[in-house]
Order: sequence, then C-alpha cells, then structure tokens
Amino acid sequence: MLGSSILDISIEFYITISASLIVGFVFLGMSYGYSHKRANQRYAEGKDKAPSLNSFRILSKVLFVSSMLVTIASYWFSWPFLLLIYSSHLATVIGAVLVLAGYCGLRQSFVKLGNNYSPLFDAYVPFELVTKGIYSHIRHPIYLFNLFVSFGLALSSGSALVFLNGVIGLCFILWAIHIEENYLRDRFSHYALYCERTWRLVPYCF
Repeated sequence: MLGSSILDISIEFYITISASLIVGFVFLGMSYGYSHKRANQRYAEGKDKAPSLNSFRILSKVLFVSSMLVTIASYWFSWPFLLLIYSSHLATVIGAVLVLAGYCGLRQSFVKLGNNYSPLFDAYVPFELVTKGIYSHIRHPIYLFNLFVSFGLALSSGSALVFLNGVIGLCFILWAIHIEENYLRDRFSHYALYCERTWRLVPYCF
C-alpha cells in the first residue's frame, strides 16, 4: 500500500511538472511570437486598412494571460477563485498536449502566411491570398490553433474561468471570420472559388 501511494504521488508530481513546463513554454513562445509580429505595427506596412474588432485589442491580452496563469496555478493549488469544477490527471495531460499542438500549428501557419499577417483587432488586407500548406484545407488556421490553445487550457485546468475565456475568444473569432471573409471576397476575385474547396475552421464540419 505504501509503495502504491508513493508511486501515485510520483506520477501526479511528474504530470504536474510536465504540464506546467508545457504551458509555461507555450506562454512564453506565444508572448514573444505575437509581440515580435506586432512590434511597431510592421504588419501594416504597404497594406490597406481593413475592418477590425478594435474592442478585442485589450481583451485578447487579458484572456490570454489570465487563462495561462490560472491554468498553471490550477496544477498546484485549489484556490476558490480559480473556479475549479473537476480535477483529472488524464484531462491535465490531454489538455496540455492540445495546447502544445496548437502552438506548433500556429508556428507553421505563420510561416505559410508570411508577411500577410495582421491581428483581428487591427486588420489589414493581405498582399496576396495564401492557399498553400494548411491554407489549402482551412481558411483560418491561426484562429483554429488559437482555439486549440484556449480550450486545451480549459480542459487541462478544469477551471470554469478558463473555459469562459475560451468561449469569449470563440465568439470574437467567429465574428472576425465573418468580417474577414467579406472584405477578402471583395478584394480577391478568386476568393469565392477558394471558399468552395476549403473549410473555415474544421474540415467536413465548418
């Protein structure tokens, strides 16, 4: 019995450490990546302004930082304000894997997008319509992989607060997709054909 208890504690500690390292790594990686891309509004150079969700500028940072910090805290503490609704080692692991997968997907999507990127709260019309790599299947992979991170954090933490943050982010993303597809259809004559052979976010679903 004692040996089994020690083993359980060791596994729990390993899971906690591993999940904390994964989420911490993604937190730093995404913070640096987005800060670098948005520095001095370099993404706006030579582009025409597009309709934007200005209200999401500050809110996006609040949702991102609070979700990351609450998730890491949830691995170590059971404070009431974390609004924990369950505790599961399996959910912790699966959620952390989703977070890491989302981060890796984001990096690949940014590589394919190149200098056509601009944030949804300060959008600019891209130089060209990117249709290669993952963009040959999904029109908005950056949003998709951000949702991987958001709901991976919610699953891993078991926090109602992090889940609520994810739902708020999803609502803004769906709104942004609607706006973006309207101005991209107006700007690029072949965008309608591109839409016919691709999915917005989830293949065979949406």
